[in-house]
Amino acid sequence: MKNFYIYKFDYIVKSTEKPISATVIFCDNTILNEVNLKVEIKNFYEECSQTDKIFIIGGEYLQDEMIKVFIDNKESTFIGIPRREDTSFYENIYILSFNKSGVLKLINRDGDIPAKFKEYFLNEGLQNIFIKRGGLVETEGTHHYVFPSKKHCNKFLRTGNILLYSSEIYFIAFALLKHFDEEIHNQIYCDSSSINSIALSLSELKNRFNSVKTQIPIESFSSYDGLYKNDLNYKKNALLLISASTSANIITYILDSHKEIERQNIVVLFFLGNEKKYNNVKDKVLCNLTESKINPNGITEYNTYYEKDCIHCKSGSYPVQVSGDVFLLEKPKINSLLIGVTDADKKLSSFVEQFKSHKFSNTVLKTNYKEASPSNKYEIYIDFSEILDGIKNNRYEKYHKKLDAYINQFVPSNTRYIVYLNDNSSKELANYVFNKIIENYVADKLPELISQDDLTSDIKKGSVGSVLVVGSCISNGKNLLYLSRALRKFDKLRIVYFVGISRMKSKEALSVLKSNLKQGNYGPETSTCVEVESIHCLNNSKETSWVVEIDFLNQLITLLNDESIDNTTIDFFKNRLKNIQDSFSILNKGLSNGLFYPRVIKKPHNELAIRNNFAFFNFHNYVKDVTQSDIYFTISNILNGLRNSDKIDKSLKQTSFVRNLISPGNFNRFNDGIIQASILRSANADELSYSIDYDLSLEMKNILETLIKYHKDEQSEALLEFLYAISISKLSFKESHLIELIKLIESDCKDKIIKCFALYIRKNIIAKYKD
Repeated sequence: MKNFYIYKFDYIVKSTEKPISATVIFCDNTILNEVNLKVEIKNFYEECSQTDKIFIIGGEYLQDEMIKVFIDNKESTFIGIPRREDTSFYENIYILSFNKSGVLKLINRDGDIPAKFKEYFLNEGLQNIFIKRGGLVETEGTHHYVFPSKKHCNKFLRTGNILLYSSEIYFIAFALLKHFDEEIHNQIYCDSSSINSIALSLSELKNRFNSVKTQIPIESFSSYDGLYKNDLNYKKNALLLISASTSANIITYILDSHKEIERQNIVVLFFLGNEKKYNNVKDKVLCNLTESKINPNGITEYNTYYEKDCIHCKSGSYPVQVSGDVFLLEKPKINSLLIGVTDADKKLSSFVEQFKSHKFSNTVLKTNYKEASPSNKYEIYIDFSEILDGIKNNRYEKYHKKLDAYINQFVPSNTRYIVYLNDNSSKELANYVFNKIIENYVADKLPELISQDDLTSDIKKGSVGSVLVVGSCISNGKNLLYLSRALRKFDKLRIVYFVGISRMKSKEALSVLKSNLKQGNYGPETSTCVEVESIHCLNNSKETSWVVEIDFLNQLITLLNDESIDNTTIDFFKNRLKNIQDSFSILNKGLSNGLFYPRVIKKPHNELAIRNNFAFFNFHNYVKDVTQSDIYFTISNILNGLRNSDKIDKSLKQTSFVRNLISPGNFNRFNDGIIQASILRSANADELSYSIDYDLSLEMKNILETLIKYHKDEQSEALLEFLYAISISKLSFKESHLIELIKLIESDCKDKIIKCFALYIRKNIIAKYKD
């Protein structure tokens, strides 16, 4: 849902030189849908912290409705913003209307629009769309681009990529209003048909202000070379939209080659280049993407080369030809990746050894759980409460020693407050820290324990000393950033962020978070941020494998009832559904076993289990201890590392032009069913999309064919997991290969549960090929 364009940025107040954070809500429609607006505001603030000011922008035709929604009904409209401070929040709402020339007017208060906001909001908003929607097409080193100009580069600007949502397209059109005068311009030319939607939106937006509606003819240059071949007779009263440029040359060329076109009728939507080039064309540029001191969020300028000097060619990078009106590319390069022992994080094995289950219980590394969330669940969940309980029972000795050492080293003696994140594990860790330091204080000087939600009410103004912010586990640091902002007003308190386990997705993500948290009045080391232990792992909490499975099971059970399948068979799937739903409870806190479908050839069904000589463990005697979630955590961690890898020849990063797939050979290399199931569950669909390559689809089909033929043998114990991956369209084949596999199940397999998967795949996956 993107019915409004919402973004945030910081601008400097000249009088104080202090940064002000601003949220911009752009209303692109002729009406305000309050239901959608509330949802989008709530979703936005789930990802972003509250800002100092909010600016609402809409056309003059929306003035009355904006006042009603954002002022009269403000409590209802902004109800989705967590922990907002109402008085100051409502005092910092600015409602701006624009006229047909794009001129803004402040309509809900006296005074002027903040000058620095007015100066930068358009560029920041346009740049945010461009970067967020992938306007910079960039390779990872395996290939680079060759343009019609014969220049080589490993990246290029592709404006057509960013035009995904009407609200954002209209924001671009709004930025163009001042350049488009309907009394002068009676034609719009676009350098690529991929940006025609911007021209159409510009024309429609302009018409909203006019009593007489006009339809402006819109044409593209018909090909990338159209400008240079002079195929079109450009009219004097035409507006030319250039999607992107990395130099000033294109405007000069147009003016020299098409004398009837005037400079004022040319607009470059996005520019990336050095300051000298920009200064030559800045009056004609809608958005300058170039990173600089005044544009720290921009894109770093990059170099282009001719073939003889191309550094990318010399490094072995593959040249991909780019051509045509919408930059058509050659067939993507497809790599298949074999997972090896060296792909694991060096400390992964020791981390799992430290926190592994004990005799299939006391599991720390779980799946499918998140506190206080009815729908979203962490794919990887670390039960920190179990660690603290284990410490009481003399388990986790290594972590126990390190935790106590960090408390002694990093908790200041003048700590006034201990603020804990609003989850039970963080509260328990805060109490653990408190009990460790209590003997250092006299009774009336003890630090106060405060929950995140009570922060602003319980900390006294003017407090001097230190505040310890405690989090058990952090996956993205959003709550720490919120607290960082909320603690700004207590400028005499030094902040120490104390984290039990950091589980950010990558080293880079953790580094950025710590840099933001530590920044303050005294520079980049104003505050302290430490984590007792860290591991980089998947932090996905939406559409996880087991959340998706609930929808699948409901659909499957309905299908089986419609097909009059016997109740005993249906009960298998109902029990599976119940086990997943039970994992959401605070008692179970996710799944430690029962992650995967069992081997169902005989009863009782055999759960998938690890055998000896697991390649990724450097310790022994784990077979009688580890649960399924310990193995899943290990495999998921390895795949997450490959997705964030900078290695050119060993990465699961995806681009439009290079597809990196998990090689089918991995399912021969790792023949334990639990490892195969872990790969299938933790992989993304684009990593198992064998449908894009005939040979890989055939190779995967042959592997699965063997499992089906020998489905009664131990080597086929993960067969149901393969069928589940196909059922949810995660594992894909060429159509003919999938049909062959389902026919083989229907002819060779008597087991009713296996046949149920085949029935579902035929009805819901193969049937789509016929639509």
